[in-house]
Amino acid sequence: MDSSSSSSSFSNSTERASWRTSVLTKHFDQITSYSSSSSLESSICLQYTPPEVSEKFGFDIRDMRRLLDGHNYEDRDWLYGLMKQSNLFCPKNYGGRVFISPDYNQSMEQQREMTMKRIEYLTSRGVFQGWLTGKGVDIDMRKFALLEVIGIFDHSLAVKLGVHMFLWGGAIQFFGTKRHHDKWLKDTENYVIKGCFAMSELGHGSNVRGIETITTYDSNTGEFVINTPCESAQKYWIGGAAMHATHTIVFSQLNINGSNQGVHAFIAQIRDKDGNPLPNIRIADCGHKIGLNGVDNGRIWFDNVRIPRENLLNSVADVSPDGQYLSAIKDPDQRFAAFLAPLTSGRVTIAASAIYSAKIGLATAIRYSLTRRAFSVSPTGPEVLLLDYPSHQRRLLPLLAKTYGSYPDFQKLKFFNNSGELAVGFTRWRVRLFNSIHRSPYSQELSSSFPSNEQITGN
Repeated sequence: MDSSSSSSSFSNSTERASWRTSVLTKHFDQITSYSSSSSLESSICLQYTPPEVSEKFGFDIRDMRRLLDGHNYEDRDWLYGLMKQSNLFCPKNYGGRVFISPDYNQSMEQQREMTMKRIEYLTSRGVFQGWLTGKGVDIDMRKFALLEVIGIFDHSLAVKLGVHMFLWGGAIQFFGTKRHHDKWLKDTENYVIKGCFAMSELGHGSNVRGIETITTYDSNTGEFVINTPCESAQKYWIGGAAMHATHTIVFSQLNINGSNQGVHAFIAQIRDKDGNPLPNIRIADCGHKIGLNGVDNGRIWFDNVRIPRENLLNSVADVSPDGQYLSAIKDPDQRFAAFLAPLTSGRVTIAASAIYSAKIGLATAIRYSLTRRAFSVSPTGPEVLLLDYPSHQRRLLPLLAKTYGSYPDFQKLKFFNNSGELAVGFTRWRVRLFNSIHRSPYSQELSSSFPSNEQITGN
């Protein structure tokens, strides 16, 4: 190495050392000034005022919220108010505003118990009134709005309610007839009974046609007999089954006189009034999960469990007392398509939860990027906000645009799902309608959940 390069290297090192010394000196000067003061003072770099307070907008934020929420604005605020009034929702006051959020530091057992207590509180306040017994688009849209509010607070609470109301309750609405509606819907709405939805099995989840649970009919007693013939036929990952559910909708292959009539739905009680599993029913807990520990997922086995003939949900097909299979839909494919009906509302709510999860994740990330600073352009200049970095903008702003852009289609889907066509009797054209509707929420679910996952995980 020659003397000139050595001298240049020494000079650069000296300059860097001097610059670091200068920076440290400024920090020490600040510390000295703080220690010499008689009282604690706020640091300028730590001061923060939310954008909605410190900045003026050319539009009313409330109008924007009405546009994005789309409907039932007052009902949403009413439910927010109920939550803020109860310690069950952990309200906290920051800067004159009340915020609610679950305590995710609780154990799995505590989260499950808290979820059930919150449901009991909301039930006592009339939140679920009309969710299953009411009729009309207005009632359905209010139900969707309130469920979205609940999902913003805690996804475990929304899932637990969704299984009970939309899957268990929806199955009785769509698959059942008047005798089922009169017997079950009011008690479901008031949480006198707690329902779950036993469709998925260890061996078959999405492939519902392949489920292995078998139900036969005993014409001597007028009863159906439900059986889990093998381990892969156990009902698996059933929300609500591990602790709280008293009844379930059982999806099973129906075997009549040695002939398999395909998948049908039955009502079965799985626990007594004290919460103990009934004879010939075995229930196991799926245990701790990465998330959603407020939902008690479980596994169910049936050992020749007998239920009344009337517990077959018979809007699509029925079995006479003497064991004759009856159905107005002769084509097995069309009959199976009709059984997809209760899943439709569930798919719509999944799309909703994906969009609102994206909104929560983006609001958190963007607000943080408007408060957190990192590095400065000049030695004495202020540090730069994260959102002023192009890399941050490229990560967050396209996702924000996707979330805004997905909302008009989602609102149309909700209105279409509740348009009133679903109340018409099961006919051949209705089966085609269900196929169309069922595919639409599935595509919306996928298109909503993929960006949502990207927004929350950053991948």
